[in-house]
Amino acid sequence: MKKAMIATVALSALAMPAIAQAPVRSERVQFARGAASKVIKASLKGYDMVDYLVGARAGQTMNVRLQTSNASSYFNVIAPGAGDSAMFVGSSAGNSFSGRLPANGDYRIRVYLMRNAARRNEVANYTLTVSVQALAATAAQVMPAATGPALTPGNMPAYCRGEVSGQYGTRPAYVKTGAIAKAPGGFFIDGTVDKGSEGIKRFRCRFDAQRRFVDVMAMTPDGK
Repeated sequence: MKKAMIATVALSALAMPAIAQAPVRSERVQFARGAASKVIKASLKGYDMVDYLVGARAGQTMNVRLQTSNASSYFNVIAPGAGDSAMFVGSSAGNSFSGRLPANGDYRIRVYLMRNAARRNEVANYTLTVSVQALAATAAQVMPAATGPALTPGNMPAYCRGEVSGQYGTRPAYVKTGAIAKAPGGFFIDGTVDKGSEGIKRFRCRFDAQRRFVDVMAMTPDGK
């Protein structure tokens, strides 16, 4: 029994982020005039960590996506005044975040390697895409163009449920979708996902004008 407990602790340690092992470098994210998004290409090695500081206001919607060469590289989102307590943890939720922000101030997008990779001094080359939009613009914004296959109206809800189940880590049977609605430059489908003890989460699947899938946006405010 004691040996089993030791093995479990060892495996848990390998899965922990390298957050406490090195000082965190900070970099301010500045959007170009008239732009609401920015693409950052960079790399980190071993125990290196970077906090990307993004100034935003309560009620705005932030979208973050990480594309990385290292499967052990993730990002967290930390709200103003939260210390190191993250409102989004990439190692358990994936490399895509979308949500309404709960407070005014600087949000930290912390990019890091998990401890097992950091110990091996591995390198992660990554592209971080960050956007911040006002809450009022979220429902009516022009959809960005997507690159996936065009879907028929009959297939769009099922495709949405599949994407949502992957993002929220649950089965498609626990995902409910509403009707397809028209938006400037595309379409969207609103729905809910049953997360058990975490409650019911609202989401929105977005599609461009050719009915190609764009993304899943979290619509439940303040992480509820």
